[in-house]
Amino acid sequence: MTTRTKAFAVFLAWTLVGLVGVCQWYLLRLSAGIPLHWGGFLAGTFQSCWLWAAFTPAIVRLARRFRLERGSWARNLLLHFGFSLGFGFLDTLVGAGIDLLVPLGPQRPLLIAFLGQSFIEIFSYFAVVAIAHAVDYYALFHEREVAASRLEAQLLSAQLQSLEMQLRPHFLFNTLHTVASLVRTRRNADAVRMIAGLSDLLRSSLRPDAAAEVPLREELAFVQRYLEIERIRFQDRLRTRITAGPEVLDALVPSLILQPLVENAIRHGIELRAVPGEIVLEADRQNGTLRLRVQDSSSGSSIVSPGRSGTGIGLSNTQARLRHLYGDRHHFELAATPEGGAVARIELPFHRDPLDHGRPPPSGATHGTHRG
Repeated sequence: MTTRTKAFAVFLAWTLVGLVGVCQWYLLRLSAGIPLHWGGFLAGTFQSCWLWAAFTPAIVRLARRFRLERGSWARNLLLHFGFSLGFGFLDTLVGAGIDLLVPLGPQRPLLIAFLGQSFIEIFSYFAVVAIAHAVDYYALFHEREVAASRLEAQLLSAQLQSLEMQLRPHFLFNTLHTVASLVRTRRNADAVRMIAGLSDLLRSSLRPDAAAEVPLREELAFVQRYLEIERIRFQDRLRTRITAGPEVLDALVPSLILQPLVENAIRHGIELRAVPGEIVLEADRQNGTLRLRVQDSSSGSSIVSPGRSGTGIGLSNTQARLRHLYGDRHHFELAATPEGGAVARIELPFHRDPLDHGRPPPSGATHGTHRG
């Protein structure tokens, strides 16, 4: 708010005070049958109100200079009482000067006039002091709320970064272990291809400006690069199918949210089998919900069983990140399929603009039978 706007607001507020005072005084005189000298009364009322509007900036500065707070309230209260008498006398003096220049009614001695309106003068002064304190305390409270929200957002961001940094080494170590296995089996050309693919994958995942949420199309592109690496390892044993309509490709999802699920499906649905298997990844929208599904086609070799729970680094990070970002607005489930494989399902709020993660919403429980 500009200085001119503030000055106008103060002037308007005191004018409204004057109007209220005129109405009250008129009703009192009317009920008592006492005639009212309108010219002098209106001139005196608005002259006083507008003069107090001019006093207001100085009173606000005094209120901030001598705050009524613990440790100094008694001394400062006495000072403000003295200031109120000073401003009140100045108001009376200006009113008396105007009466001399433009006599509009009966005149009273200066001291009598000051004593007669001293109560309202003191009340007016302390009303401004109280409002100044209230505005300042509200501003301080708002600043502290903003600071607390900012710190909370920074903490959330740090926690998410920590979870992502735990996830990336886990993925890196697994891939390097695969490279070592290829070298031991003298598949050196495949090992070189896998290292090159890993380099491209890490370049896109370790960006310093990486956001907590990315468009689904970017997440799917990352998963496809990861699957290219895994195809070098499993060759014809790994088949993949990715289905995502154009209406969901711009939806925002947590970065690196699908790769751990795909890795988990490969580990338990492909790696443990000698025959070919398929990984299916689907994304669709149902009203305001984005639904993601990762399923493997293992039969009889899956470690998922009703009543068993256990998660590795990838899946535990997935659950933790979903809780941090969406609270009870998400659903995560990892369960057995009738064919003996497993399916991971995630439901998120469908959105194309970043959600407000400054204050994490209440944590919602995820459920299902997990494996890792």
